[in-house]
Amino acid sequence: MASESKSPITPGSAVATPRRDKGVRIFSYPKIIFMIPTLIVALVCSLGMWSIGDVKSVESGKTAATTSPAATTSTKAVAGQGGTQVVEVPVADKYDRFKTPHNLFAVLFLGVFGFNLLMMGLDFPRFTIVAIILLVLFGTFFVLWLGAYFQFELLVWMRHFASHVFAEANAAFYFLIALMMATILGIVYLSRWLDYWEIMPNEILHHHGPLSDLERFPTTNLKFDKEIPDVLEHMFLGSGRLVLHIQSENKAIVLENVLFINAIENALKSLMSRMEVRLTTDQEVAEL
Repeated sequence: MASESKSPITPGSAVATPRRDKGVRIFSYPKIIFMIPTLIVALVCSLGMWSIGDVKSVESGKTAATTSPAATTSTKAVAGQGGTQVVEVPVADKYDRFKTPHNLFAVLFLGVFGFNLLMMGLDFPRFTIVAIILLVLFGTFFVLWLGAYFQFELLVWMRHFASHVFAEANAAFYFLIALMMATILGIVYLSRWLDYWEIMPNEILHHHGPLSDLERFPTTNLKFDKEIPDVLEHMFLGSGRLVLHIQSENKAIVLENVLFINAIENALKSLMSRMEVRLTTDQEVAEL
């Protein structure tokens, strides 16, 4: 079987060179990126209030002229033959007020917003979140057991507390909140190009500044560590902390809030498992 002859490669011949690896781009985001659930819930509440009708402020104003200021809490003014009398509103009526769609949308928005603030304000390590879940489950089971053993009506206090909760906002309020947060998140997404890292097989590039200033570091003996400081943030957007140990730098480079850090870690492992060596001819250099 005759073997095919291979023609020698000359500098003047057109040879298709393989495409170089573009590397791995790493972006670090601020904490406000985790406010996306509040943005989504604000849009849901805005659509919900728009579908069922906004708060009827005109009718509320007419009612306020003939009732006492406490008519929405525990008392209500009623006109009779002997003049205006103040009577107490039954707890059942106030609980029905709690179950109105206007109030439930507000409670949903405030609940998600408060949970977002808690997630941003505190870090929940892996063992801490497990301990909190177990403690809550144990406390719930113990309280239910006490109520079953001593025949307590444990839901009475929850019903009484809910009867004092009443908040409402119109569709425009929720929409403006969503619009404001969407604008801020859009600015954050675009500004990420002002400061990011690019890991290449042979060098590390740090792009920063409005004019894209560039710093170069060697990848020789590069080490990186992945850390998960907050389990909730990692469950939401795969967020984590990436620590780069560069040989020429005295301090480690810490990149906070790197999204989908597991995929970044796998890409870095695949990239750093090889060292790119490429011979460039004089003609290729002149064409660059």
